[in-house]
Formats: sequence, structure tokens, C-alpha cells
Amino acid sequence: MTAREYLTLLVQQWRWIVGAALVGVVVAGVVVLLTPAKYAASVTLYVSTGSNVNSTDAYQGSLLSQDRVKSYTELLSSYRLGQDVVADLKLPDDPQDIADEVSASVTPSTVLLKAEVTDTSPERAQAIAGAVGRRFPALVADLERPADRTQPAAVSARVVEGPVLEAGPVSPRPLVDLGLGLAAGLLVGITIAVVRRSLDRSVLGLAQLAKLFPRPLLGTLPRDRHVERAPLFLRDRPTSPAAESLRAVRTNIGLAGSGDATRVVTVTSAVEGEGKSTLLVNLALAEANAGARVLVVEGDLRRPRASGYLGLGDGDGLSGLLAGRGELPDAVRPGPVERLTVLSSGPLPANPYELVESDRMDAVLAAAREQYDLVLVDAPPLLPVADGLALARRADSVVFVVRAGSTGAALVRRAYEQLETAGVRHVGVVLNGVTTAIEGQYAGDYHAATGLRREAPEPAARAVPSSHRRARGTPQRLPASGGSHRTPTGGIAVGDLVGRLAAREAKQSTTRPLHERSS
Repeated sequence: MTAREYLTLLVQQWRWIVGAALVGVVVAGVVVLLTPAKYAASVTLYVSTGSNVNSTDAYQGSLLSQDRVKSYTELLSSYRLGQDVVADLKLPDDPQDIADEVSASVTPSTVLLKAEVTDTSPERAQAIAGAVGRRFPALVADLERPADRTQPAAVSARVVEGPVLEAGPVSPRPLVDLGLGLAAGLLVGITIAVVRRSLDRSVLGLAQLAKLFPRPLLGTLPRDRHVERAPLFLRDRPTSPAAESLRAVRTNIGLAGSGDATRVVTVTSAVEGEGKSTLLVNLALAEANAGARVLVVEGDLRRPRASGYLGLGDGDGLSGLLAGRGELPDAVRPGPVERLTVLSSGPLPANPYELVESDRMDAVLAAAREQYDLVLVDAPPLLPVADGLALARRADSVVFVVRAGSTGAALVRRAYEQLETAGVRHVGVVLNGVTTAIEGQYAGDYHAATGLRREAPEPAARAVPSSHRRARGTPQRLPASGGSHRTPTGGIAVGDLVGRLAAREAKQSTTRPLHERSS
């Protein structure tokens, strides 16, 4: 991962990091409150050899002293010295407990040895340090005494400083301990974020999506916690970030284009829960409010949602039409806004795939083309059932919805391959549920990965038929043939983008070796 990817990851996973940091601080605070205060007293000892007669003996004696000092650090924390201290102070404690309170350190390249005693009582710590200073030299003299008792000990130790009591408690140290708890919490939080990212196989960013699904990016929709309660955000919250993003998606889809041909647009996804039905009903509201005659076809005959979002009940609907009961004008129902009509799913049939794959489905769509400016088909997801692919093949263009951080990367790739195998070429993708960090990569990462760029708008608008003019503007629609045009914002519509991408892939395929092209 690059530094930018790590930074993006930290932004995306900030809740885990902040939570872990808070836990670290709380744990450190609890430890500080529960840990009894300890005080330290120290005594410094000087280790030397016997008298020296010349410089050579003095040098050798210095080396001997430094060598002995290393062993004496262990001796200061020994059970033997603990026994002597207990006897000196007449303490009721176990000698090993006293030994555990003593720690030793050596000043580098010297013969100075420092013994430090920590205890919950400052007076007791100072008393034990004093006893160590009195008993340790005697212990060294006893251990270093030669066999000839008339000769002096080769090495001796004596106190040069102490016992010295520290001014305040040495532990706990609230500021230091809380800082360490914070640092440990941050480290744990970052580790959790990195591990979660490494184990996460979902689509997390636009550059990753571009590699998995190399089709034009129609836009992004932000993560919005209000959508589940109020899916018609374009109507209920028209100035929300989700509504503004939806308008940009509508423009890039090419629903606003020139030409008289009715557009049949299928909205689908790889699996359930991607937000395709929510996107569809809000697109329908946007187009109806713009003056177009819109028909929403609830093509999901297994788990329909669109009619429920629009506040409509069920009639015979689509399943009734496909079963041969009635005609299209009799089955549709008015939507919540003017010029929006809904063909609900109707009673759920036992054979939904056979119905949507039938000639009767083609006849329903043909009738819808004659009566409406735009037909939006809410299709089932592609991977669990075959109905979605059947409806995608019957549409002029397909909108494929992916939910960031939820849809598995392998599932997106499988859905793309299914569409490619079925010959569905006019496909655009919408990334739903993005965070600010993901959305910030839109201009650079996705277009760099797909090789597509936005172009400047044409200097003059094209003429449109008068039959589609309205008071607040002129509805424009993408030609059914997928012809090239630019949207009023300078974006490239689905047909043009798909054509560019196909041409680029075809050019690259001719330059690749034969074995690569065949694969």
C-alpha cells in the first residue's frame, strides 16, 4: 500500500482508531488509580582492588574491578543479601521479597554500582537501602577473602553515596502512564484498521472498482443513514448531499440528452442490498419533476421494493401482464408525483425467470416505449438469479450499482463477466455509500485507471424537438443507439463512454500477443 492509501485507510477507519485510543487511555487510568504509590531510595557503591605498587598492577586492578562489578549486580538482588538485610533490620518479611525490591545498575566504563530499593513506604525504602549499603560490603569482603586469612581481600566495596530518597513517588506516573496508554491504544487501533483492510475483500475505492468493472463511472452517492427510513431523499431532502449527488448521476447516465427515442434503462447490482431500488425511484422522481413521462417497471418478481418505496400497493402488475391478463394501460398506477407511473411487480409468480424471458416481456417493453419518454426497470441482482441478466439484455443501457465497503470484489468481477458474456455493452457504474475519503479520489484515480477523461462542453447546445420543451428547460435523452453526446455539465454520456472504452480495448487487444488475446 502507498502512503496515500494508508492515509485514506486511516480516515476510513478513524472510529476504530479513536475507540482503541480511548480504551488505551481508560485502561491506563484504571491502572494508575489501582496501583499503589511506590517510593525509591538508592545507595552508590565503589568497587576497588587491593593496594597497587605500579601502573601495571593498577591497570589490571581496574579491569578486575570492572569485571567484578558485572557479577555484583546479580548479588545485590540475591536471596543471600536479602537474608542479611532482614537480619539487620529485624524485618518479618521473607528474604526473597526484600531481594525483589532491590535492583542494581552499573555506570558504563566505571566501577560504580548503584542499588535502588522501591517500596510502598518511603521510610522503609530508605531503611532497606541503608541496610544494603552496610551489608553488601561485608558480603563482598567475605566472598573475596583469600584462603590465607592474613592477606587482604582482592576486591572490596564501600558506600560513596546514600541512602538517598527520591523526592516523590516513582510510580505510578499519571502523565507518562496515560501517554503510554494513548500510544498503545493508537497502535492497536491502527493495527486493527490495517488487519481489517487486509481481510476485507469488498470494493473500497474507485481505483479498485475501475479495475474490477471497467465501464464508465456515472457518479457516486454518499453514505446516508437517513435513506433506510426515507428512501425518497430527492423528495424529502432535496438539498441533501445525496440529492445533489443523484442529480449528477442522472446527468452522467445520459437521461438528459437529445433525440426522440425512448430509453429503457435497467438498474441492477451484483447482489442484494446495494441500493439499486433506492437509486431507481429517485432517478424516476428527478426525471418526472423535469417534465418527462416516466414509467417505473418493478422487474424484480422475487423481492420487489420499488413500489413500496413509492408508497404503492400491489395489483396484477407486471406478473399479471406477463401471464396474459390485461394490457399495459390497465396495469399501471400513478406515482407520488405528476408524470410518474408505476408498473408494480404484482403477485409473485412461481416461475419469474420464464416470465421475464418470454416474448410477452418484449411486448410489454415495446408498449412502454410508445407511451413513455423513459422506462426505468428495477431488475433483480445478477448473481443470485438469472432474471436480472434477462432484463439487462432487453434494455438500451444498464446502470450497475455497487455499495462501497459491502460488495465483494470477486462478486463485482463476476457480474461484469456475466454482462460481457451476454453481450451487454452499454453499462455504467454507480458507487453507492461512499465516504468523503473515497469520493475525493473520483477525479483522479477512477479515470486514470479506466483511461477515460472528462471533456469540456461544446460551445453551443444542440437543438431538441419542440415536443420535449418545458417551462424550466428542455428534457434531453440519450439516443437508443448509444450515440456520442456531451451532457450540459461537460460529462460524457454512457453511450459515448462505452464506445470510447470499447475502442480503446480493441486497439490494445491488437497489440497484445495472440495467446493473451485468446485468454
